Amino acid sequence: MWKINVKDIIKEKRKIIEETYTIDEIELHTGTYKVLDDGFKVKMIVTYADNKILLGGYARGYVERPCDRCLKLSKMYIDGTIEAVYTFEKKYTRKSEELKDLSNEILITGDMIDLEERIIEGIVSSTPDVFVCSPDCKGLCPHCGADLNEEPDHKCSYEEEITEVPDPRFEKLLKIKHIQEG
Repeated sequence: MWKINVKDIIKEKRKIIEETYTIDEIELHTGTYKVLDDGFKVKMIVTYADNKILLGGYARGYVERPCDRCLKLSKMYIDGTIEAVYTFEKKYTRKSEELKDLSNEILITGDMIDLEERIIEGIVSSTPDVFVCSPDCKGLCPHCGADLNEEPDHKCSYEEEITEVPDPRFEKLLKIKHIQEG
């Protein structure tokens, strides 16, 4: 389903693909997550021009991921950008010029192009490193682990047990903290 014939694209010059990329889970740089709502909505435009095949589009969908502050499973929206340039000729560059050339062209080696790799690449590269369930998520108590969203007036017994400064270098910081807390 996600493979296109090179000869067909050359003949048609332009093709629009709109499908749902259906997978159960996806491995991202922060872990493996369950894909929600039957997958990612994908729209790609494949164009043949200047002896190259150009690919552009998006993959949009939701995964279930724990919030980095409170650890509750939440829906994370991913809006992945799909981009690629396929070429018929390998571009030779000298070692000294490799870093200057960031064209990122993919050499076409057969009659078919597999678009699934570009879809996954677009999803993974658009995934945030840090995810919070909501901008006002308060997270967990650093001492006892209580969810501060569910217990906004939480007073940790651990804080009450601290009566002396554990390290004299922190004494001034604790004074500032107590002044700010009132």
